[in-house]
Amino acid sequence: MIITGGSCKGRKINTVKSREVRPTSSKIRESIFNIIYSSITNSVMLDLFAGSGILGLEALSRGAKKVYFIENNPKVYRLLKENLINFDFDYEIKFSDALAALDNFQDTKFNIIFIDPPYASGLIEPVLKKIKNNMLLSKDGIAIIEHSSNLQITDMTLGLGLNIIKEKKYGDTSITIVN
Repeated sequence: MIITGGSCKGRKINTVKSREVRPTSSKIRESIFNIIYSSITNSVMLDLFAGSGILGLEALSRGAKKVYFIENNPKVYRLLKENLINFDFDYEIKFSDALAALDNFQDTKFNIIFIDPPYASGLIEPVLKKIKNNMLLSKDGIAIIEHSSNLQITDMTLGLGLNIIKEKKYGDTSITIVN
């Protein structure tokens, strides 16, 4: 995979070849960052279900201040550490379940939270509830949810008191941005 923008544009990172990991395509990443470009500079971000770290690295390359990466698969976590060691950015990596990790940020407000769980995991609603209950988004913060296009999350997000800013569909994958 290749970072598509910012100071590290064109740099390659490794990814795991497995059915468990579904890296965000460059087309979708470009679209996400085109939508949120004005929110990135100096932002503090959380990359849940980080995988290879490509979303967080894209953000750091484009001017994010700091990214926290959360990953609970041991093999993928090792790869994530290997990928990040080659970059001189401010980041933290946590080997943790996403829901458990969300309880460890009481003193941190995030400008942007990337949520990209395995599609069949059923974790989107519990993660959004915990983010909301723990007040982890800054006043103008956003959560970017990557999910199966078959999953309708409008009622879920509205039921949690979140506002949908943008929804886009890319074949089997959809992006929903909420605050």
